[in-house]
Amino acid sequence: MEHGPDPGILELVAAIALVCVVVRRRAALRAIVVAAFRRVVPRPPEPAGRPIELIARDARRLRLRFRYPPPGLRFAKYEGLRRAYDAVLAEGCRAIGREHLLDVLRPGHERDAERERVETVLDEYGFHLQDAA
Repeated sequence: MEHGPDPGILELVAAIALVCVVVRRRAALRAIVVAAFRRVVPRPPEPAGRPIELIARDARRLRLRFRYPPPGLRFAKYEGLRRAYDAVLAEGCRAIGREHLLDVLRPGHERDAERERVETVLDEYGFHLQDAA
């Protein structure tokens, strides 16, 4: 006959003791896990839009075509060019965090004035739009 405690009872007591230790040390274990996750280097944030260099290049290219259209250019082509130029100017403003009204103003004198204001803002930022003329 064997004398002593049943091995199943010993395993049960050990499991209960382990659970008690884990519950008591929960904050310490959580801190270890959080520290381990913080050491993982996060991925750099993705850019919100196109690189500003490409926006500036497109703005310079479209400005020349918009300001100096070839003779005989059809109205539909000119209107498409104006819209593309306004869109790239608006994209430039968003990229540098400046406000603009190009999306809300109707074509006309007010929009033309806003376009010139935006050109000046972007030129001062470094887009070199005035140099493109």
